[in-house]
Amino acid sequence: MAYRLTFSSRAVREMGAAQAWYESQSTGLGEEFVVAIELQLIRLQQEPLLYAEVIPKVRRALAPRFPYGLFYTIKGDLIHVLAVIHESRHPDLWPKSR
Repeated sequence: MAYRLTFSSRAVREMGAAQAWYESQSTGLGEEFVVAIELQLIRLQQEPLLYAEVIPKVRRALAPRFPYGLFYTIKGDLIHVLAVIHESRHPDLWPKSR
């Protein structure tokens, strides 16, 4: 089955903020972060059930090289990325709005 990806506005903001932060640390590092996230998104589209549920109906895939998790749900052929969160943040501390 071919899975489609959608992103919450929160996930888009978090990816942009992380990219900007990495870029501010070292030129080109922000782009490397984006590439790592894109690689993980390709994996998600191929095998979304590979990653464990961390809270009911929400799965987490870790980004290669960077300490970020992609939190997502699956419904039919749709993968909805809810958040892109640094691994030092606990999901219980997330704001309730998505």
